[in-house]
Amino acid sequence: MPPPSRVDSFKVSYQLADGGEPQSVQVDGRTWTQRLKGLIPGSHYEVTVVSVRGFEESEPLTGFLTTVPDGPTQLRALNLTEGSALLHWKPPQAPVDKYNVRVTASGVPPLQGSAPGSAVEYPLSGLELHTNYTATVRGLRGPNLTSPASITFTTGLEAPQDLEAKEVTPRTALLTWTEPQVPPTNYLLSFNTPGEQTQEILLPGRVTSHRLLGLFPSTPYSVWLRAMWGESLTPPVSTSFTTGGLPIPFPRDCGEEIQNGASTSRATTVFLNGNRERPLNVFCDMETDGGGWLVFQRRMDGQTDFWRDWEDYAHGFGNISGEFWLGNEALHSLTAAGDYSLRVDLRAGDEAVFAQYDSFRVDSAAEYYRLHLAGYHGTAGDSMSYHSGSVFSARDRDPNSLLISCAVSYRGAWWYKNCHYANLNGLYGSAVDHQGVSWYHWKGFEFSVPFTEMKLRPRSYRPPAAQGG
Repeated sequence: MPPPSRVDSFKVSYQLADGGEPQSVQVDGRTWTQRLKGLIPGSHYEVTVVSVRGFEESEPLTGFLTTVPDGPTQLRALNLTEGSALLHWKPPQAPVDKYNVRVTASGVPPLQGSAPGSAVEYPLSGLELHTNYTATVRGLRGPNLTSPASITFTTGLEAPQDLEAKEVTPRTALLTWTEPQVPPTNYLLSFNTPGEQTQEILLPGRVTSHRLLGLFPSTPYSVWLRAMWGESLTPPVSTSFTTGGLPIPFPRDCGEEIQNGASTSRATTVFLNGNRERPLNVFCDMETDGGGWLVFQRRMDGQTDFWRDWEDYAHGFGNISGEFWLGNEALHSLTAAGDYSLRVDLRAGDEAVFAQYDSFRVDSAAEYYRLHLAGYHGTAGDSMSYHSGSVFSARDRDPNSLLISCAVSYRGAWWYKNCHYANLNGLYGSAVDHQGVSWYHWKGFEFSVPFTEMKLRPRSYRPPAAQGG
């Protein structure tokens, strides 16, 4: 990005990040891009740009880049047995005519071979048992060889045994296995998700169990486990299991999740519109006022920075067990699919108050996430109805086009009007210039509320009988 004031030129300098001869190019002050040529493939560079006016130079702007290797990468030895292995690699971006494969080990004749340019694997056979091999794969483009991919692997390594799924619930399963005599450096655990996507988890070498979380109810799963020594992998051992059922397998909110028997507040997964392809990690408050609340904002200790831009607020940020904003996209998807109430809980020391609104909806991004609220009751005073009908604004995007940007002036991102009676995404702990986490009708503008939670649940919600009421 160019500086605000005019400059004569820019000086772009670049060198290998781990040391090397720096090179520089001078660029006209009216251009903002420069192509760097003659870089080494697969290398890490440090780049600096300074503005030049007359004999003066600005502070440098520094960045890093890594060039793409021009040869194959991610070489692995799969399905290692006593005498065979399968070399597997990721092809380079630019196609090659063919690959040269060379496999060497101390005291045995080298193996040479070639594979067509479209190949991504090469089978090896006739290997010696318990031997340490080095495999190198290079691409050939015309007369030129690409950068190589190399690995070492050892034949005759044992696979793990007795892979089993235990303690299978609707959403979790505990996998256990017996480790090989020679403990591996790592395990690679793979399992198929319902969309036929394979997920891979890298586990440390000394573990003999792993609990899978976030599984779908009433769903069959297949699992494979390989032992790894560096880039060498044994053939997989496998098992399969089916998760248990739930009354509502894909709950769309915390009101439905409580019907699955969840009685304690916790992080869990709901599914937008009940669609298994649209999981959303949320925090459910199952205790306040009969439970069933989906928490979408929490401030509690100032550990999370809320002074953020439009995109962050659109997609959410923070830690759902600590301070966070769930995201305007999620708020729109949730409230567009049903009839929801909003509750705001505020605490300061031993004081606790709340504000509840019978109806709550957030429009789409095309409408700048406009807020709709009605039907206040509670003990905090009504500081939110003023904001109903307002669009959301953040420091870098203010659709209101007022003379001042409310988001910038009051250090938050909110449904500002002109400007606010509530500023729950404001500057944590600040009592200055109405910039704090304020709720005017409870503590005025000069007090920053230390604990806030905003939450929604279906308007038609009725607590389960077991919880009373």
